[in-house]
Amino acid sequence: MKFASFVFLCTTGLVAMARLTLAANPPLPARMHSIPSDKAEAAFAEAHALCTADGGKLWGNSLCVPMMFVDAATRQAVLNQTARGAVKDGTIYRLALPPDIGIANTSLEFQGKRWSMVMWPLPENAAWRGILLMHESYHSIQPALGLQGNGGLGKNAELDSREGRIWMRAELAALRAALLTSGQPRKRALTDALLFRVYRMSLWPHAAADERSLELNEGLAESTGIDVSQHSLGARIDAAIHDIDNVEKERSFVRSFAYATGPAYAELLDAVQPDWRRKVTPGFAFDKAAAGAYHLAMPKPEKSLALAAVEKYGGKRIIAQEDARAKATASRNARFARALVDGPTLTLPLGKFSISFDPRQVYSLPGHGSVYQTLTLGDAWGKLDVRGDGMALIPSNFGSVTVPLDKTPAGMQLAGKGWSLTLKKGYGVQPDPHQEGSFVVTRQTLSKLRAGHP
Repeated sequence: MKFASFVFLCTTGLVAMARLTLAANPPLPARMHSIPSDKAEAAFAEAHALCTADGGKLWGNSLCVPMMFVDAATRQAVLNQTARGAVKDGTIYRLALPPDIGIANTSLEFQGKRWSMVMWPLPENAAWRGILLMHESYHSIQPALGLQGNGGLGKNAELDSREGRIWMRAELAALRAALLTSGQPRKRALTDALLFRVYRMSLWPHAAADERSLELNEGLAESTGIDVSQHSLGARIDAAIHDIDNVEKERSFVRSFAYATGPAYAELLDAVQPDWRRKVTPGFAFDKAAAGAYHLAMPKPEKSLALAAVEKYGGKRIIAQEDARAKATASRNARFARALVDGPTLTLPLGKFSISFDPRQVYSLPGHGSVYQTLTLGDAWGKLDVRGDGMALIPSNFGSVTVPLDKTPAGMQLAGKGWSLTLKKGYGVQPDPHQEGSFVVTRQTLSKLRAGHP
């Protein structure tokens, strides 16, 4: 899923793409159309031209897929194919999405088809628009390719640490240098990138599998968007460097890094092994593939070598910046802990749930899970929204979600600082037996309902 937001339908311990049904939802009146027909038709035509030109060459599967554009503010959707409940409007189809459907840049199953969902408005820049459209189209064919990695949920916490960020930034700097040169200089820069990568992963035994899995998901998608939509080598290199620069600016690398590493390694692979995608399997690793393609031995993860090499890429500046960030991170985590661990909270169980969030606002809270500052969650109990200065804590097992309390919760419409919760009938709150002043959402028994509890 491209930046902005991300949506999944999940069961604890299992992540699956959203399966949605949009039937029996009335179309919006014409006067409420927030997605102009001419612009939607032009964008669908643009996507069709790109996927037709590719003709399945990149992956062996056509990227011409069912696609919908959705305005999150009005929940209006326009589709490039008909669907049950949709109304034809010229060459497009319109319907209104029900409130329980998460809106994001994603792919989803709907009425027996897999669709790409892209949030409206689309980028004004033609290059970024084309990349986004083909990025999301790739997600639609991903299951058929058997290449679904993890969505980064509850993973890659090391990339919010000082050491993790230093060596990720070093890898990105070396990849940037490799993209801007060729021949032996490119090989030397790529060797440095691999050194920074293997050293970082040596610090966390689980890091390799988790990071590579997200790259399988988003790195391949972003590189597909670039290769299908950008028709010159210079444009593809520019796009990959643009992604590196964008990710480096992000407050968190936890789920954003793959949007940079994937395209960078992909462009390097394209230069010497254009058919590399046909050899991708679920165990694919960009670093090993690049090393093999350039006939390089994987470096040994030695700290002294990494520290010496990083000086070529502004190592002193990177380390100084990350030292300062580490102090700010410690202060931020202390604030998160006061609100979400030590203070009064409201905790909701997670079973089969849908989730959408901004991947740029996900932070690791060591020992407790991940903090989401922009989040929409739906489960059997209702819907939780977190925005602005809000925060929600989800442990790595995705068994619950916790928000801070500033008052005793009561009723079916609950709210706190930066969050709001709508409970469904049959659910209510009760004191948390494990933490004084805190509450939990539970399914109410018949006796409690008769007694007047919500």
